[in-house]
Amino acid sequence: MGNDMIWAITGIVLIFIEFFIPGLVIIFFGAGALVTALLSFIIGDLFSLPLQLLTFTITSLLSLLLLRKYMKNVFKGKLESENDGTNFNIEIGKVVPVVEFIQPGEVGGKVKYQGTIWNAQSDISVAPGESVKITGSRNLTLFVKKIKKEN
Repeated sequence: MGNDMIWAITGIVLIFIEFFIPGLVIIFFGAGALVTALLSFIIGDLFSLPLQLLTFTITSLLSLLLLRKYMKNVFKGKLESENDGTNFNIEIGKVVPVVEFIQPGEVGGKVKYQGTIWNAQSDISVAPGESVKITGSRNLTLFVKKIKKEN
C-alpha cells in the first residue's frame, strides 16, 4: 500500500470522525489528508515524506483558518422565528383557563391553550378555574395576566 492510499484512508477516517465528534475542526484535517493523497498519487516517489507532512499541515491549517467560519454558518442553519425563542405563534390577548395554581413570579402553574397544557407565569396568584389573558411567551412558558371580574 502506497503513501497515497494511506493518506486517502486517513482523510476519509478523519472526515467520518467529524460526524461523531462535531466541532467542525477534524474535517479540515481530513481534507488536508485527501489533498496530500492526491498530490502523492500525482507526483509519486518524488513527493517525500517530509514534503507530504508539510503539505498536510499547511493545507489542513489553511482550510481550517479560511473555511471554518464560512462552513460553520452553512451547517448552523437559521430559526424561522428568532424574536422570542419560539418556532410557533402564540395568540397574544387570548383568554385561557387556569388548570393548575399559578404562583407569582414562578413557573409551575398551568393553563390550557389550544387543547394542550402549558406552563404559565403571572405577577399575581391565580387559582384553577379562573381565566387569564396571554401577554407573551418564552420557549414553552406563557406569560399571563389575571382577568378582573366585572360586577
